[in-house]
Amino acid sequence: MGRIQLLSIPERLDAYADITGQGVVMAFVDIGFYPHPDLMRPARRIRAYGDATRDVPDGNEFFSPQPYGWHGTMTACAAAGNGYRSGGSYRGIASDAEVVLIKAGIGNGRVIGEHVAHAIRFPLRHPQLNIRVLNISLGVNQDDPHYAAVEQAVEELVAAGVTVFAAAGNTPGRKVGAPGSVPQAITVGGQHDRFSPDSDGELEKIWPSSHGSHRAGVQKPDLLAPAIWVPAPMLPGTLTMREAAPLFQLLSVLEELSAEHGFSERNTLSTPTERESIAELMRVVETRIRKQKYISPEYQHVDGTSFAAPIAASVAAQMLEVAPRLTPAQIKEGLCETAEPIEGIDRAVQGAGILRPRQAVDWARKRAGAA
Repeated sequence: MGRIQLLSIPERLDAYADITGQGVVMAFVDIGFYPHPDLMRPARRIRAYGDATRDVPDGNEFFSPQPYGWHGTMTACAAAGNGYRSGGSYRGIASDAEVVLIKAGIGNGRVIGEHVAHAIRFPLRHPQLNIRVLNISLGVNQDDPHYAAVEQAVEELVAAGVTVFAAAGNTPGRKVGAPGSVPQAITVGGQHDRFSPDSDGELEKIWPSSHGSHRAGVQKPDLLAPAIWVPAPMLPGTLTMREAAPLFQLLSVLEELSAEHGFSERNTLSTPTERESIAELMRVVETRIRKQKYISPEYQHVDGTSFAAPIAASVAAQMLEVAPRLTPAQIKEGLCETAEPIEGIDRAVQGAGILRPRQAVDWARKRAGAA
Protein backbone atom coordinates (compact mmCIF):
# COMPACT_ATOMS: atom_id res chain seq x y z
CA MET A 1 0.00 0.00 0.00
CA GLY A 2 2.84 2.42 0.89
CA ARG A 3 2.83 6.01 2.05
CA ILE A 4 0.91 8.70 0.20
CA GLN A 5 3.15 11.06 -1.75
CA LEU A 6 1.71 14.36 -2.95
CA LEU A 7 3.14 17.22 -4.95
CA SER A 8 2.74 20.76 -3.69
CA ILE A 9 0.00 22.67 -5.48
CA PRO A 10 2.52 24.94 -7.32
CA GLU A 11 4.35 21.87 -8.67
CA ARG A 12 1.12 20.09 -9.49
CA LEU A 13 -0.21 23.00 -11.53
CA ASP A 14 3.14 24.10 -13.00
CA ALA A 15 2.81 27.52 -11.40
CA TYR A 16 5.67 30.02 -11.43
CA ALA A 17 7.81 29.25 -8.38
CA ASP A 18 9.24 32.75 -8.10
CA ILE A 19 5.89 34.56 -8.16
CA THR A 20 4.29 34.00 -4.77
CA GLY A 21 1.76 36.77 -4.20
CA GLN A 22 4.32 39.06 -2.60
CA GLY A 23 2.83 42.44 -1.76
CA VAL A 24 -0.74 41.19 -2.20
CA VAL A 25 -3.25 40.94 0.65
CA MET A 26 -5.76 38.08 0.50
CA ALA A 27 -8.80 37.70 2.77
CA PHE A 28 -10.66 34.53 3.67
CA VAL A 29 -14.20 34.19 5.01
CA ASP A 30 -14.97 30.98 6.90
CA ILE A 31 -16.48 29.72 10.15
CA GLY A 32 -13.22 29.74 12.06
CA PHE A 33 -9.44 30.02 11.86
CA TYR A 34 -6.23 29.37 13.74
CA PRO A 35 -2.89 31.20 13.27
CA HIS A 36 -1.05 28.17 11.94
CA PRO A 37 2.78 28.28 11.66
CA ASP A 38 2.40 28.03 7.87
CA LEU A 39 0.98 31.57 8.06
CA MET A 40 2.99 32.85 11.01
CA ARG A 41 6.57 31.63 10.57
CA PRO A 42 9.29 32.49 9.86
CA ALA A 43 7.51 35.86 9.55
CA ARG A 44 3.93 36.66 10.52
CA ARG A 45 1.78 37.14 7.43
CA ILE A 46 -1.61 37.43 9.14
CA ARG A 47 -2.37 41.15 8.93
CA ALA A 48 -5.70 41.09 10.73
CA TYR A 49 -8.38 38.86 12.21
CA GLY A 50 -12.03 39.84 12.05
CA ASP A 51 -15.13 38.29 13.58
CA ALA A 52 -18.48 39.04 11.96
CA THR A 53 -20.32 37.38 14.85
CA ARG A 54 -19.38 40.02 17.46
CA ASP A 55 -18.24 43.62 17.74
CA VAL A 56 -14.80 42.82 19.14
CA PRO A 57 -12.91 39.63 18.11
CA ASP A 58 -11.95 37.25 20.92
CA GLY A 59 -8.17 36.91 20.77
CA ASN A 60 -8.14 33.98 23.18
CA GLU A 61 -10.52 32.08 20.94
CA PHE A 62 -8.43 32.81 17.86
CA PHE A 63 -5.12 31.73 19.37
CA SER A 64 -6.53 28.53 20.87
CA PRO A 65 -7.37 25.78 18.34
CA GLN A 66 -11.15 25.43 18.12
CA PRO A 67 -12.90 22.38 16.60
CA TYR A 68 -14.63 24.57 14.01
CA GLY A 69 -11.39 26.27 12.98
CA TRP A 70 -10.00 23.46 10.83
CA HIS A 71 -11.86 24.34 7.62
CA GLY A 72 -10.90 28.00 7.46
CA THR A 73 -7.31 27.26 8.46
CA MET A 74 -7.00 24.70 5.69
CA THR A 75 -8.57 26.93 3.02
CA ALA A 76 -6.23 29.81 3.89
CA CYS A 77 -3.18 27.53 3.90
CA ALA A 78 -4.20 25.84 0.64
CA ALA A 79 -3.84 29.24 -0.98
CA ALA A 80 -1.24 31.11 1.06
CA GLY A 81 0.46 28.62 3.38
CA ASN A 82 4.23 28.42 3.01
CA GLY A 83 4.48 24.79 4.15
CA TYR A 84 6.64 25.82 7.11
CA ARG A 85 5.85 22.68 9.10
CA SER A 86 6.62 20.51 6.07
CA GLY A 87 9.89 22.17 5.12
CA GLY A 88 8.10 23.86 2.25
CA SER A 89 6.81 20.63 0.73
CA TYR A 90 3.14 21.53 1.10
CA ARG A 91 3.13 25.21 0.27
CA GLY A 92 0.44 27.13 -1.57
CA ILE A 93 0.84 29.15 -4.74
CA ALA A 94 0.60 32.52 -2.92
CA SER A 95 3.06 31.53 -0.18
CA ASP A 96 4.29 35.10 0.38
CA ALA A 97 0.92 36.86 0.34
CA GLU A 98 -0.35 38.53 3.49
CA VAL A 99 -3.70 37.31 4.76
CA VAL A 100 -6.74 38.60 6.60
CA LEU A 101 -8.96 36.01 8.31
CA ILE A 102 -12.64 36.84 8.82
CA LYS A 103 -14.89 34.57 10.86
CA ALA A 104 -18.57 34.09 10.01
CA GLY A 105 -20.96 32.13 12.21
CA ILE A 106 -23.09 29.01 12.10
CA GLY A 107 -26.33 28.21 13.88
CA ASN A 108 -28.25 24.93 13.93
CA GLY A 109 -25.69 23.51 11.51
CA ARG A 110 -26.21 26.27 8.97
CA VAL A 111 -24.07 29.19 7.91
CA ILE A 112 -25.70 32.44 9.05
CA GLY A 113 -26.25 34.70 6.06
CA GLU A 114 -26.21 37.91 8.08
CA HIS A 115 -22.72 37.08 9.35
CA VAL A 116 -21.48 36.17 5.89
CA ALA A 117 -22.70 39.45 4.39
CA HIS A 118 -21.05 41.36 7.24
CA ALA A 119 -17.81 39.40 6.77
CA ILE A 120 -17.74 40.03 3.02
CA ARG A 121 -17.99 43.78 3.63
CA PHE A 122 -14.99 43.69 6.01
CA PRO A 123 -12.59 45.06 3.33
CA LEU A 124 -14.95 47.99 2.78
CA ARG A 125 -14.85 48.87 6.48
CA HIS A 126 -11.06 48.55 6.61
CA PRO A 127 -9.68 49.99 3.35
CA GLN A 128 -6.30 50.56 5.02
CA LEU A 129 -5.66 46.81 4.79
CA ASN A 130 -5.66 47.06 0.98
CA ILE A 131 -7.32 43.66 0.51
CA ARG A 132 -7.27 42.75 -3.20
CA VAL A 133 -8.60 39.18 -3.19
CA LEU A 134 -11.29 37.61 -1.01
CA ASN A 135 -12.14 33.91 -0.92
CA ILE A 136 -15.38 32.45 0.45
CA SER A 137 -15.47 28.68 0.85
CA LEU A 138 -18.93 28.38 2.34
CA GLY A 139 -22.48 28.78 1.07
CA VAL A 140 -25.74 30.26 2.29
CA ASN A 141 -29.05 28.43 1.94
CA GLN A 142 -31.53 30.09 -0.37
CA ASP A 143 -34.16 30.28 2.37
CA ASP A 144 -31.84 32.32 4.59
CA PRO A 145 -33.46 35.73 5.23
CA HIS A 146 -30.16 37.45 4.36
CA TYR A 147 -29.51 35.53 1.15
CA ALA A 148 -29.99 38.63 -1.03
CA ALA A 149 -27.78 40.65 1.32
CA VAL A 150 -24.93 38.16 0.76
CA GLU A 151 -25.22 38.56 -3.00
CA GLN A 152 -25.38 42.34 -2.67
CA ALA A 153 -22.29 42.37 -0.46
CA VAL A 154 -20.33 40.50 -3.14
CA GLU A 155 -21.48 42.99 -5.78
CA GLU A 156 -20.42 45.92 -3.60
CA LEU A 157 -17.01 44.43 -2.89
CA VAL A 158 -16.23 43.71 -6.54
CA ALA A 159 -17.36 47.23 -7.47
CA ALA A 160 -14.84 48.52 -4.92
CA GLY A 161 -12.01 46.65 -6.67
CA VAL A 162 -11.74 43.43 -4.66
CA THR A 163 -11.74 40.17 -6.65
CA VAL A 164 -14.10 37.67 -5.02
CA PHE A 165 -13.74 33.89 -5.33
CA ALA A 166 -16.40 31.43 -4.21
CA ALA A 167 -16.65 27.66 -4.01
CA ALA A 168 -19.28 26.18 -6.31
CA GLY A 169 -20.33 23.45 -3.87
CA ASN A 170 -20.16 19.68 -4.03
CA THR A 171 -23.67 18.57 -4.98
CA PRO A 172 -24.12 17.60 -8.65
CA GLY A 173 -27.55 18.57 -9.87
CA ARG A 174 -27.87 21.41 -7.37
CA LYS A 175 -27.53 24.95 -8.64
CA VAL A 176 -24.83 27.19 -7.21
CA GLY A 177 -26.10 29.42 -4.42
CA ALA A 178 -24.80 32.57 -2.77
CA PRO A 179 -22.14 33.83 -2.75
CA GLY A 180 -21.05 31.91 -5.86
CA SER A 181 -24.30 32.76 -7.65
CA VAL A 182 -23.25 36.38 -8.17
CA PRO A 183 -22.18 37.04 -11.79
CA GLN A 184 -19.23 39.19 -10.70
CA ALA A 185 -17.83 36.47 -8.43
CA ILE A 186 -15.32 33.98 -9.79
CA THR A 187 -17.00 30.70 -8.91
CA VAL A 188 -14.78 27.65 -8.88
CA GLY A 189 -15.78 24.05 -9.47
CA GLY A 190 -13.65 20.97 -8.92
CA GLN A 191 -11.16 18.99 -10.97
CA HIS A 192 -9.56 15.58 -10.38
CA ASP A 193 -6.21 15.66 -12.14
CA ARG A 194 -3.69 13.06 -13.23
CA PHE A 195 -1.35 13.87 -10.31
CA SER A 196 -3.72 12.35 -7.76
CA PRO A 197 -2.53 9.06 -6.20
CA ASP A 198 -5.76 7.35 -7.22
CA SER A 199 -5.70 8.65 -10.80
CA ASP A 200 -6.55 6.02 -13.40
CA GLY A 201 -4.34 7.65 -16.01
CA GLU A 202 -6.97 9.91 -17.53
CA LEU A 203 -5.69 13.40 -18.24
CA GLU A 204 -8.40 15.24 -16.33
CA LYS A 205 -11.72 14.41 -14.68
CA ILE A 206 -14.52 16.43 -13.15
CA TRP A 207 -15.02 16.56 -9.40
CA PRO A 208 -18.77 16.26 -8.61
CA SER A 209 -19.45 20.00 -8.25
CA SER A 210 -22.65 21.99 -8.11
CA HIS A 211 -23.38 23.89 -11.30
CA GLY A 212 -25.98 26.11 -12.87
CA SER A 213 -27.66 29.20 -11.43
CA HIS A 214 -31.04 30.44 -10.27
CA ARG A 215 -30.30 33.66 -12.12
CA ALA A 216 -31.40 33.90 -15.74
CA GLY A 217 -28.48 34.06 -18.15
CA VAL A 218 -25.87 33.27 -15.49
CA GLN A 219 -23.86 30.08 -15.75
CA LYS A 220 -21.69 28.76 -12.92
CA PRO A 221 -18.99 27.65 -12.26
CA ASP A 222 -16.63 29.94 -14.13
CA LEU A 223 -13.69 27.50 -14.15
CA LEU A 224 -12.22 24.46 -12.36
CA ALA A 225 -9.31 23.87 -9.99
CA PRO A 226 -8.06 20.81 -8.04
CA ALA A 227 -10.65 19.59 -5.54
CA ILE A 228 -9.14 16.31 -4.40
CA TRP A 229 -5.86 15.27 -2.75
CA VAL A 230 -5.11 18.89 -1.77
CA PRO A 231 -2.47 18.94 1.01
CA ALA A 232 -3.24 21.13 4.02
CA PRO A 233 -2.06 21.37 7.64
CA MET A 234 -4.09 19.83 10.43
CA LEU A 235 -5.28 21.91 13.35
CA PRO A 236 -2.75 21.57 16.21
CA GLY A 237 -3.96 19.92 19.38
CA THR A 238 -6.98 18.24 17.81
CA LEU A 239 -7.71 14.54 18.15
CA THR A 240 -7.03 14.19 14.43
CA MET A 241 -3.49 15.49 14.69
CA ARG A 242 -2.83 13.65 17.96
CA GLU A 243 -3.70 10.40 16.21
CA ALA A 244 -1.60 11.05 13.10
CA ALA A 245 1.78 11.47 14.81
CA PRO A 246 1.87 8.10 16.65
CA LEU A 247 0.51 6.30 13.60
CA PHE A 248 3.40 7.51 11.47
CA GLN A 249 5.86 6.75 14.27
CA LEU A 250 4.53 3.19 14.61
CA LEU A 251 4.62 2.70 10.83
CA SER A 252 8.25 3.78 10.77
CA VAL A 253 9.15 1.24 13.48
CA LEU A 254 7.27 -1.53 11.70
CA GLU A 255 8.98 -0.73 8.40
CA GLU A 256 12.35 -0.96 10.13
CA LEU A 257 11.45 -4.27 11.74
CA SER A 258 10.23 -5.63 8.44
CA ALA A 259 13.48 -4.62 6.75
CA GLU A 260 15.57 -6.27 9.48
CA HIS A 261 13.64 -9.50 9.09
CA GLY A 262 14.44 -9.43 5.42
CA PHE A 263 18.22 -9.22 5.39
CA SER A 264 19.84 -8.90 8.86
CA GLU A 265 20.94 -11.44 11.44
CA ARG A 266 17.48 -11.16 12.98
CA ASN A 267 16.15 -12.97 9.96
CA THR A 268 17.35 -16.24 11.52
CA LEU A 269 15.56 -15.45 14.78
CA SER A 270 12.17 -14.44 13.38
CA THR A 271 9.49 -16.93 12.52
CA PRO A 272 7.09 -16.79 9.58
CA THR A 273 4.30 -16.08 12.06
CA GLU A 274 6.18 -13.13 13.51
CA ARG A 275 6.93 -11.72 10.07
CA GLU A 276 3.31 -12.08 9.03
CA SER A 277 2.08 -10.41 12.22
CA ILE A 278 4.27 -7.39 11.54
CA ALA A 279 3.12 -7.27 7.92
CA GLU A 280 -0.50 -7.43 9.03
CA LEU A 281 -0.03 -4.65 11.58
CA MET A 282 1.59 -2.52 8.89
CA ARG A 283 -1.44 -3.05 6.66
CA VAL A 284 -3.78 -2.03 9.49
CA VAL A 285 -1.82 1.15 10.25
CA GLU A 286 -1.53 2.10 6.57
CA THR A 287 -5.25 1.53 6.10
CA ARG A 288 -6.04 3.85 8.99
CA ILE A 289 -3.65 6.51 7.68
CA ARG A 290 -5.32 6.43 4.27
CA LYS A 291 -8.83 6.43 5.73
CA GLN A 292 -8.03 9.54 7.75
CA LYS A 293 -6.32 11.13 4.73
CA TYR A 294 -3.05 11.65 6.62
CA ILE A 295 -0.02 12.38 4.45
CA SER A 296 2.41 13.22 7.27
CA PRO A 297 2.24 13.69 11.04
CA GLU A 298 1.04 17.27 10.54
CA TYR A 299 -0.71 17.33 7.15
CA GLN A 300 -3.63 15.57 5.54
CA HIS A 301 -5.25 15.80 2.15
CA VAL A 302 -8.63 17.47 1.79
CA ASP A 303 -11.31 17.36 -0.87
CA GLY A 304 -14.02 19.62 -2.23
CA THR A 305 -14.55 22.90 -4.02
CA SER A 306 -13.82 24.64 -0.69
CA PHE A 307 -10.18 24.10 -1.61
CA ALA A 308 -10.47 24.57 -5.36
CA ALA A 309 -11.62 28.16 -4.82
CA PRO A 310 -8.64 29.35 -2.72
CA ILE A 311 -6.25 27.67 -5.14
CA ALA A 312 -7.74 29.78 -7.94
CA ALA A 313 -7.63 32.82 -5.65
CA SER A 314 -3.92 32.25 -5.10
CA VAL A 315 -3.34 32.54 -8.85
CA ALA A 316 -5.13 35.90 -8.78
CA ALA A 317 -2.55 36.97 -6.17
CA GLN A 318 0.20 35.98 -8.61
CA MET A 319 -1.48 37.99 -11.35
CA LEU A 320 -1.70 41.04 -9.09
CA GLU A 321 1.95 40.70 -8.11
CA VAL A 322 3.03 41.14 -11.75
CA ALA A 323 0.18 43.50 -12.70
CA PRO A 324 -1.07 45.39 -9.62
CA ARG A 325 -3.58 47.51 -11.55
CA LEU A 326 -5.70 44.61 -12.78
CA THR A 327 -9.39 44.98 -12.00
CA PRO A 328 -11.59 42.12 -10.79
CA ALA A 329 -13.17 41.92 -14.25
CA GLN A 330 -9.74 41.67 -15.87
CA ILE A 331 -8.61 38.96 -13.48
CA LYS A 332 -11.73 36.97 -14.27
CA GLU A 333 -11.16 37.51 -17.98
CA GLY A 334 -7.54 36.37 -17.75
CA LEU A 335 -8.29 33.26 -15.71
CA CYS A 336 -11.10 32.19 -18.03
CA GLU A 337 -9.30 33.01 -21.29
CA THR A 338 -6.28 30.94 -20.27
CA ALA A 339 -8.22 28.02 -18.77
CA GLU A 340 -8.12 24.74 -20.69
CA PRO A 341 -11.49 23.17 -21.58
CA ILE A 342 -11.89 19.44 -20.98
CA GLU A 343 -12.85 17.71 -24.17
CA GLY A 344 -16.20 15.95 -24.08
CA ILE A 345 -17.46 17.76 -20.95
CA ASP A 346 -20.42 20.13 -21.10
CA ARG A 347 -19.27 23.73 -20.69
CA ALA A 348 -22.18 24.26 -18.33
CA VAL A 349 -20.42 21.92 -15.90
CA GLN A 350 -16.82 23.07 -16.35
CA GLY A 351 -17.16 26.74 -17.26
CA ALA A 352 -14.04 27.91 -19.10
CA GLY A 353 -12.16 24.75 -18.10
CA ILE A 354 -9.13 23.96 -15.97
CA LEU A 355 -7.14 26.63 -14.17
CA ARG A 356 -3.68 27.22 -15.71
CA PRO A 357 -1.60 29.43 -13.39
CA ARG A 358 1.44 29.98 -15.62
CA GLN A 359 -0.67 31.02 -18.60
CA ALA A 360 -2.81 33.31 -16.41
CA VAL A 361 0.28 35.10 -15.10
CA ASP A 362 1.64 35.47 -18.63
CA TRP A 363 -1.72 36.96 -19.64
CA ALA A 364 -1.49 39.43 -16.73
CA ARG A 365 2.02 40.48 -17.76
CA LYS A 366 0.91 41.16 -21.30
CA ARG A 367 -2.09 43.14 -20.10
CA ALA A 368 0.14 45.22 -17.81
CA GLY A 369 2.58 45.83 -20.65
CA ALA A 370 -0.18 46.96 -22.96
CA ALA A 371 -1.65 49.39 -20.43
